[in-house]
Amino acid sequence: MKKLALMALAVHLPAYGMSWFPEEPEEPVVEVPEGAVSFIAIGDTGTGEDKQYKVAAAMKAVCDELGCDFALGLGDNIYETGVDSVDDVQFIDKFEKPYADVDFPFYMTLGNHDNGWFSGDGLDNDKGEFQVDYHYAEDRMSDKWNMPARYYSFTAPLESEAPLVTFFSLDSNPLAAVSDPDPKYRQFKYYRVQEEWIEAEKESATTPWKIAFSHHPYISNGRHGNAGWYDGVPAFGYAFYDFVGDNLCGDFDLMISGHDHDLQILPPVERCDGMTQIVSGAGAKQRPLDDVNRNPAEFQQGDVLGFMHLYIEGNQLTVRVYTVDEVTGEHTLAHSYQLTRD
Repeated sequence: MKKLALMALAVHLPAYGMSWFPEEPEEPVVEVPEGAVSFIAIGDTGTGEDKQYKVAAAMKAVCDELGCDFALGLGDNIYETGVDSVDDVQFIDKFEKPYADVDFPFYMTLGNHDNGWFSGDGLDNDKGEFQVDYHYAEDRMSDKWNMPARYYSFTAPLESEAPLVTFFSLDSNPLAAVSDPDPKYRQFKYYRVQEEWIEAEKESATTPWKIAFSHHPYISNGRHGNAGWYDGVPAFGYAFYDFVGDNLCGDFDLMISGHDHDLQILPPVERCDGMTQIVSGAGAKQRPLDDVNRNPAEFQQGDVLGFMHLYIEGNQLTVRVYTVDEVTGEHTLAHSYQLTRD
């Protein structure tokens, strides 16, 4: 058995001084079997407002009950246009403070609002570099933020010599938005560089499970819709559609994304063999679903806050969908889904 809240990538527990105040009773440590992986998927979080705090409290309550090794942060980490430096106070107001009571690491990916000139245009990808830099900052409030590069991989269980899952954090924004004026992020060039990386990472990965996470979804019944037809615009996001089709479909078990502010579990579609899509973008904002018949759905719910808890043991994955009342903060188990690898 192992204790949860293991840290990776040089994450350290804070040290507390002595106090004459009575000590609060320690919370029971929830344990999961060796070789199991338990984590949260949550996106579109970085408002610093009451709804983010309510979802964070609900997430902590679920993790106290079920156990969590880490969370996947699915982009739009800092609304509305990202940060302007590694010392930007928004890191504290929109990440550190809302998740101060959550005691495990977050593995982050970049969204369009993290790379924005104006709101969610996604046209200033240089801004995303500050969020990578924050991973390496020595004076940050905690060591929870993990984003060692714009795209990267890690394995779980954390620190295991025989991991069960390889996670691949994708940088979807340069491929899903209108092409960035900075030549470094031009779609064709960035596509090739990221493709070379993922091909090498797939070749070296030895785990049974392979899970990708990104901000932009491949398919979605929410307002933004499917890649290649985002926001009802023909060919919008086609580079990302092509990237997923060429590099993930047929090789990955699961893709987890945000961007649409709703909760969806979508089974594999014919053009993407074997890969289930999860959308969990209701971490601080909610929005109604757009077209519930656009893609077949195992579960879908819009206009509600929430997140998902995922548990993998052996060849079985269990997804629990939690909704959160925006007024009371009460969380409810809305759906449970199981997926078994062949």
